Amino acid sequence: MELTQNQLQKGISLLNQHVVNIRGMEGSLYIHYWGGDKSLKSNRPHKHSFYEICYIVSGTGVYLENETEYPLSKGTLFVSRPHFNHQIISQNDLYILFVGFEPIYAETTEQGKKWFQRLAAVEPFLIKNEEDLFIELMWKLLILQAQRSTNFIHDTILSLSCSLIFSIVQQFFIGNYKVSDTNHLSVSTTHIHRAKLYIRDNLSQPLRLKDVADNLHISSRHLSRLFTEELGVSFTQYVRNERINLAALLLTTTDLSIKAIASETGFDTVHYFTTVFKEIIGVTPGEFNKQLTTNY
Repeated sequence: MELTQNQLQKGISLLNQHVVNIRGMEGSLYIHYWGGDKSLKSNRPHKHSFYEICYIVSGTGVYLENETEYPLSKGTLFVSRPHFNHQIISQNDLYILFVGFEPIYAETTEQGKKWFQRLAAVEPFLIKNEEDLFIELMWKLLILQAQRSTNFIHDTILSLSCSLIFSIVQQFFIGNYKVSDTNHLSVSTTHIHRAKLYIRDNLSQPLRLKDVADNLHISSRHLSRLFTEELGVSFTQYVRNERINLAALLLTTTDLSIKAIASETGFDTVHYFTTVFKEIIGVTPGEFNKQLTTNY
């Protein structure tokens, strides 16, 4: 089954309109985007906070993750995992199908949560020469089905989308494709990892220990102990450090005012922001800005 460029573009556009949230027996997913490109060249190095599953329909290239190269060819299936720096490099036209998504953990079973926690550390994350997989056929059928009718979205493209993504996730855990014992995240490490992500994504908001612990469904006392044991700092100190790290980044890379940066990093007043910034960095935000101006 070969899709024309028009079929590919139209189908992807309709999927992005109608397939944003999908729900399966094991959990729900938020779809950030569906994509397809019949002539992909190289893209820029980047990373994201969600999963992106890719399938190579034809062509050759290289997938670069954390400075390690993995060859791409027809039938390659791989997952770009959260917070891994990666890039696709191709000198020729690479035909690729992809979807970016993240689990909605509040609507996901315990087994589903375990799947996605494992997927974040799965090895191998790239399966080569799997042309016999039904993934490509299912993906193309989904794109074609999206163009036919939107009268029965739940029974057609939503169900097919759910089957596609969960079927792909399963491919990394069956047969010889298992999580490496050496890379399997312990429960404690997973809690810390998720807590750090939650903190990073909510630095502009008040971040109480109880709020983060509730998000992880563990006690505040347990989370506090994990920060001390796993990271060597208290929860409060870690949050302060992350706020100041972000503030320094914003001072370096944007033209935002100090007042705006204080608000963006969760400080109630500029005075308190300045006090904490100097305590950690050694200079005030204003002095930090002057040093940047002098250096450049």
